[in-house]
Amino acid sequence: MIYRYSLRARIIIAFCIFGAMLGIVYAVAVYISLDFIDDHLIDSRLNEEVEHFMTHHQRYSDFPRAMSPYVTAYVGKESMPLYVLDMIDGLTEGLHEAYFDKEEYHIAIQRIPGQQKLLYLLYEVSALEFTEKRKVGIRLVLVAGVVLIVALGVWIGWLTSRKVIEPVAHLAEQVNRSGPENLPTDLSKNFFNDEVGILAQALEHAMQRVEAFVEREQQFSRDASHELRTPVTVIKGALELLKKKLSPNEKFVYRPLERIERSVTNMENIIETLLWLSREDLAVDQNQNFAVVPVVHETIEQNRYLIGNKPIDIEFVPEDTPQLTIPAPLFQIALTNLIRNAVQHTASGTIYVIVKDDRVLVADTGAGIDTDALTRVTQPHVRGERSEGFGLGLSIVKRLCDRLGWGFEIQSQVGHGTRVELIFRPVKA
Repeated sequence: MIYRYSLRARIIIAFCIFGAMLGIVYAVAVYISLDFIDDHLIDSRLNEEVEHFMTHHQRYSDFPRAMSPYVTAYVGKESMPLYVLDMIDGLTEGLHEAYFDKEEYHIAIQRIPGQQKLLYLLYEVSALEFTEKRKVGIRLVLVAGVVLIVALGVWIGWLTSRKVIEPVAHLAEQVNRSGPENLPTDLSKNFFNDEVGILAQALEHAMQRVEAFVEREQQFSRDASHELRTPVTVIKGALELLKKKLSPNEKFVYRPLERIERSVTNMENIIETLLWLSREDLAVDQNQNFAVVPVVHETIEQNRYLIGNKPIDIEFVPEDTPQLTIPAPLFQIALTNLIRNAVQHTASGTIYVIVKDDRVLVADTGAGIDTDALTRVTQPHVRGERSEGFGLGLSIVKRLCDRLGWGFEIQSQVGHGTRVELIFRPVKA
C-alpha cells in the first residue's frame, strides 16, 4: 500500500497552512502599515511646521520658533552646522529622510516666497518613531498572533475533520463488521444524501453483487461436493471389486489398477482440499496428528511414475522427524504439486526432497524460472512456456500455506534449477 497522510491529517494540515499564511500576511501587512503610518504622521507634522513658518513670515516678515521642540529651522546655509550641511548636500525642495550618527531626521526644504533663500526644517524623529526595542516587541506580538492563528487553524481543522471523517469512519466500521454470511446490503439508509451517502450506496450495490456471487459459489460448492464425490466413490468401489475378482494369472493388470487407485485417491484429496479452501469459515482440524517423514516418503513413491523414461532420480533426505497437527491430505496435496512441478521441469538430474525440523524442501536441477516470472508463478493460471498443466499447482500450494499460516518460499535460477520450501513452523532462535 502506498503511504499517504490520512484524510483527517490532510484537513488539519491544510487548515494549519492556511492559518500560517493568513497570519504571516496579516503580520507583515500590520508591520509595514505601522511603519508607513509612522512616516506619514511625521511628514504631516513637518508640513504643518513649514506652513506655520511661511504664514508667520508673510504676516510679520520674520520667522517664528518651531512649534515642536524636535524641529530645528535654518534659513539658508550660513548658520548650519557641518553635520547638517553634510545631510542636506544634494537635496532638492521637498521632504527627505537622512541619518546622522544613528539618528534619523526628516528634512523639509521649502523656498521662501520673494527670496532666493531656502527654509530648512530638520525634524529629529528618533525619539518619536518606533525604536528597535519597540520593534522587537511589536514583532513578538505579531509572531504570537501568527502562532495563535495557526493553533486556531489546528483546532478548527480538527473539529472539521472530525465532522467530515465521522460518517466515513462509521461506514468503514459497518463494512469491517460484515462477513461473507452477513454482508451489509442496506448501508445507504443510515447516511444522508451527500458524498458519504453516495459512497455508501455504491458499497451497498457492490455488497449486493458480492452476496449474489457468494451465494452462487456456495451453491456450486454444495453441488460439486456431491457431484464429484459420487463418481470417485463409485470408481473406488469398482476398483476394490475388480481387484478381488482378478485371478493370480492376471497380475499384469495390477500395475495399471494401482495407478488408477493412486489417481482416484489423489483426486479425492484434491476435491476435499479445494472444497476446504472455498469455505472461509472452516477451521483446520487440529486434533489430527501425523509424522511428516512417512507421508513424504509415501508421496514420493506415489509420484515416481511421473518420471517415466527421464534420467531423473528422486533423493529423499530425512534430516529430522517433525510432527504436524493438520489433516495429512492437505500436506500431501502441497507436496505432490511441488514434486510434480520438479519432475515436469527437470529433463535430467536429481530432485532432492529434504525434511527438516521446521520445513520440507524440494530442490531440482531443472530449467529454472525466469526472474520476471518468479513473482507471478503462484498466481492462478500462470505457467511457464514448457509447462503442461493449467498453472494451478503452485497457486493451490500458496493458498494452502496462507490458510495454514505456513511460509512458502521459491528460489530459482535459469539453467540451475529451482528450490521450494514449505515452512510449517517458525525457525528456532
